[in-house]
Amino acid sequence: MRSGWFEEATARSAVGHEARTVAWEATPLGPPSTWPESLRHAVRLCFSTRFPVMMVWGPDLTLIYNDGYRDMLGTAKHPAALGASARVVWAEIWDDIGPLFDTVLATGRPTLNEDLYLLMNRSGYAEETYFTFSYSPLLDDDGRVVGVLDIATETTRAVVNQRRLALLGEVHGVLPGTFTDLRTFAQPVIGLLAASPDVARVALYAASGPEVVLEAGDEPEPSELRLVVRALRSGRRQVVPGTVVKPVRSGQGSGVIAALVLRGTAARPWDADHARFMVVLSTTVTSALRDVVRRRVQDDALRLRAVHSEEERARASEVSLALQRAVLTDPPRLDDLEVVVHYQPAAVERNIGGDWYDAFTRRDGATTVVIGDVIGHDLDAAVAMGQIRSLVRAIGYDSQETPARVLERVDAAIDGLALGSSATATALVACVERPARPGGDEARTVRWSSAGHLPPILVRADGTTEVLRIRNDLLLGMDPGTLRRDHVTDLRPGDTLVLYTDGLIETRDDRLRARLDKLAEVLEGTQTADLGTVVETALSGMLSVTADDDVAIVMVRCSARPGAPVNR
Repeated sequence: MRSGWFEEATARSAVGHEARTVAWEATPLGPPSTWPESLRHAVRLCFSTRFPVMMVWGPDLTLIYNDGYRDMLGTAKHPAALGASARVVWAEIWDDIGPLFDTVLATGRPTLNEDLYLLMNRSGYAEETYFTFSYSPLLDDDGRVVGVLDIATETTRAVVNQRRLALLGEVHGVLPGTFTDLRTFAQPVIGLLAASPDVARVALYAASGPEVVLEAGDEPEPSELRLVVRALRSGRRQVVPGTVVKPVRSGQGSGVIAALVLRGTAARPWDADHARFMVVLSTTVTSALRDVVRRRVQDDALRLRAVHSEEERARASEVSLALQRAVLTDPPRLDDLEVVVHYQPAAVERNIGGDWYDAFTRRDGATTVVIGDVIGHDLDAAVAMGQIRSLVRAIGYDSQETPARVLERVDAAIDGLALGSSATATALVACVERPARPGGDEARTVRWSSAGHLPPILVRADGTTEVLRIRNDLLLGMDPGTLRRDHVTDLRPGDTLVLYTDGLIETRDDRLRARLDKLAEVLEGTQTADLGTVVETALSGMLSVTADDDVAIVMVRCSARPGAPVNR
């Protein structure tokens, strides 16, 4: 007998189409035309949603489900499960889910389970699965609990993937960092893998023989040794359904020292995800073994070279020190200007870097002081430093032009001589011009220009300090057409001009402005101390113990005329 309501309820469902072919009259439910309104309402609800829904009705727990639930039945249970008893359909897991049905039917209270493990046989083998689901009561027309509604989602993939990711992390945690022999290396790894529900067997074969070094889990299959031999001879991974054999390379040429065997659990289908996981797992272990073997070889070679390296470092230190002394020369001796320079290398095993200073008298008698810092801290930076310092000195001495014009010409020379990107540097050139009346006590003019360098600091004759902040021009070596600006300040008798590189003020914790203000504060009140003491005051006040970067300092003090009043 055809039933219009049932055809309408199942019309838009593939499983519903199959449900219309079931001989319902031969089931405990009888033909759909006789079903009570409460059952009809539940059936309409079941087939109206794409979310996985299953329902049972009556004492025999007769099963009805929709398209979303069909995949949960695997390949062996559908479509025979339509109209069958849930006890029969899910016989292998009834001990797990039967009590849940009983609870709902007896109490009318719903249940909720999250990621419940169920070992079910839905595709011809015992399969590990996980489900999150809720059983709810279904009432008949008289309000009695006569059925159960199951709203479910399968979480097997998410649970298994999370577990596999965790295993990969744990493998990294137990991998030894050193290598003595294959067994010692493999023992913690194989112990971890053997405890994993994803791995049924793990074995490590030495290339000699080949012979088993260590194994755990199931017994080897007859084909295992053949796959191992093939992997050792070809140096290539072997993958067959359920098993991966990965050769372990020595890390020195094409040699192979071992083979790792991983067999996956039979409780999970050997699909693309399972195969990919086993390949990644085998690669993780074998790559680590290869790396520690290679590292041991390299460590042995490094130990053999240690004595020679120590001697080479000593010679390099002597050469670096000689270069430093040759390039960073002493300042000129002047009657009315005191000039002090200082260079301190960073606390690493080298004696020269990219920082430099210079001080010289031009042909017209003006005194030029320079401070700079080449980008980088290697031999190229040291070479570039020497080249740029020489350019500034030669052009500044010969041209007698203002600092801005000197820096412009240095930019052009860097470009014209193709010194390259290593010749990129900050620099500050300051020219202390001669007084209008020799021997007078009037202020001198200091004309200066900055190529991206830190601002000078003036310590006045009354002990106050002033940071000469300006908007910097571009670094040297970036644009040969850069127009640069000169700036002017006074240097009065008793005043001190302080130039420095970033190694004196830079830290990881404080901002640049705060460090500049701190240096100015450290220098306050040093107007009467000799310049060597002022340098030490700056170093001790700004650096903790050692410098993280090179430090270069230039200080210029205009001699005060005996008995002259302090200018403000």
